[in-house]
Amino acid sequence: MKKLMLLLGLFSLVQFSIAQNETLYSITDTEYNDPTVAYFKRVTFKIGGGVLLPQGDLKRYFGLSPLIELSLDFPVTETKSLELALQFVIPDQKESFVYVRTLDTINAKASFIFNPMLRFKKNLSQSKFSQLHLGFALGASVIKTDARNPFFTGNNQEEEKYETATAFLVSPTIDYVKTFKNNEQFTFSFGLNYTPYKIEGAVKQNIGSISFTPRIMYSF
Repeated sequence: MKKLMLLLGLFSLVQFSIAQNETLYSITDTEYNDPTVAYFKRVTFKIGGGVLLPQGDLKRYFGLSPLIELSLDFPVTETKSLELALQFVIPDQKESFVYVRTLDTINAKASFIFNPMLRFKKNLSQSKFSQLHLGFALGASVIKTDARNPFFTGNNQEEEKYETATAFLVSPTIDYVKTFKNNEQFTFSFGLNYTPYKIEGAVKQNIGSISFTPRIMYSF
């Protein structure tokens, strides 16, 4: 998990370096002497919430669950950007799933879901007070279960107290961004999370993989 976050961070840093060169055309003469400061003025922080709506087989195990998202949007060109996003889900679990461990097999339930992702965004249309964005994210979905790790000792920071299951995540999104005075923005977003949770050595049964994520985000 830490390796994944490090890779996402390094990739964002590389894209930030590229963006500095590609976005200088929009910087005024006064700001040109300090392009880093000018660039970070264009970075957008968003916070918001929504719900996770499981679909298909996943509805058997999870109900409608509250979702919180935090994100940082880094411009790359005039119409493209990279967004580092974190989703936190408090799952409403209806039914436990079979979790396979080295020593035994147990029934487990999710206590928390964490979705880190890197989202590629393109501005499809823009007016004075609104924008329409298409996004595509890659990342991971980490389920923290209520099953205690039998090997946990507390002596190693790398050890997890509770068992986790990590799945690959793909998430296309579409966003409608409304801008108000003082550069305040509301983003109405609809996404689809594809997370194949059937993992060899952890969750072997197919509990489903599709969920919708309608969200409202605020930035200032």
